[in-house]
This record gives sequence, C-alpha cells and structure tokens, in this order.
Amino acid sequence: MPSLNPAFLLRTPRLRTMIKSTVSELNTPMAKARTRRVLAATARPMKLEIGGLLQRDGWVVTNVNAVTRNYLDCTTRWPIEDAAASYIYSDNVIEHLPLAAGRAMMAEAYRVLQPGGVIRLVTPDIRKHVELYLAGVSSIHSDVAKDYRDMGLVVEHPIDLVRIPIGSFGHHEGYVYDFDVLEQELKRAGFNSIVECGLGESEHDALRGLDFRVAEGGAQIVVEATR
Repeated sequence: MPSLNPAFLLRTPRLRTMIKSTVSELNTPMAKARTRRVLAATARPMKLEIGGLLQRDGWVVTNVNAVTRNYLDCTTRWPIEDAAASYIYSDNVIEHLPLAAGRAMMAEAYRVLQPGGVIRLVTPDIRKHVELYLAGVSSIHSDVAKDYRDMGLVVEHPIDLVRIPIGSFGHHEGYVYDFDVLEQELKRAGFNSIVECGLGESEHDALRGLDFRVAEGGAQIVVEATR
C-alpha cells in the first residue's frame, strides 16, 4: 500500500476537521486548567485579551481555538472576580458571535473591569464597506479590495465589498457592526465614554500599538469604552 502524504491529508477538509476536533478535545481541559492557574497568579488589575493568537508581555491572552494555551469562552461567565482588570482587548472576535453571545461578552467585560477600566474592540466596519459599495466600480481598486485579494478572496464587483465582511470568515454565523450599533450595545452593557479610534492608536498607553490589521485601514472599526 503506498504511503500517504501528510500534506495531502491536511488539505482534506473532513480529515482536517477530525484532527482539529481531536486536538481540541485533548488540549481544552489542560488549557482551561492552565487559564485558572494563570488568572489566579496574575497581579491585579490585569490586562486581558480575548481571542488573541500571540503572547503579549503583561497580558493574559486567551482563546478558544484547538491549540490555545489559555482557554476562555468569552460568552459564558469568566473565571475572574469583579473589578479585576484594567484593560480588555479583543480583535476580530465579536463578529463571530451571535448578538446574544456578543452581549454576554460585553456584560462580562463590564463586570471584570475596574471602574475607569477600558475595553477596546476591533471588528469589520460594515458602514465603511457599504460606502465602498455605493461608491461604485472605483471601489474594487481601493486598498480594502486589494487587502481582500491578497487574502485570496474574489473582488470582481462592488457588491463583493459587502458580501465579504458578512459572508466570509464565518461572520455569517455571528453579528456585524458599525459604530452606531457598537455604541448602543456597549451602552446597554453599562459602558460610557465610547469613542472611535484609529488602528494602532489610543489615548491609553496600554492599548496603543496592539492591532495587527493596520494595513486594512477603513475596513476595520476600533472602539474603546470606559467602565
């Protein structure tokens, strides 16, 4: 029997899903236990990242992916006491969550932030994408369109600039935002002083320079809100 190429196997969607599920099943209990230890050992107030992929000095970085070191489901009650955090950061997570789950995440963030603490959310800006669509055919030559093509996505018509942020990356299973919607939802959770920021920019030193998606420019919206 001929040997099977591992690279070929990893390109097989069904097998890749099975491998991911198995890895997640093995890793998640250990990652949850590690998270509890890390959270208990971290000085207060802490800086917490939700949905992070890389470790950051001074931050507790969590995720729910199959290989995460620190597992934290942001849609359920977090294993953190009230007023334990000074900053919370989440980049391109909330659009993967249905509205009710996103509200649960915001409510937990409000609970664990200390008074005066700040949450920073980065997510695709649907208003910007609609404006690009309404601009007509010139929008398919925009920097946003180029960034999507660089990701291997098809941008042939202006409508693609509305289709992609809603229909791609699994966002169709979540909920999408512009500033007005984020502002309303953050106020609903109890936040105030809700402001829009530039990518990589903030009035708070701890939140400056965190964003990975600076090349995407207007395709992303960045909002900070105070507890």
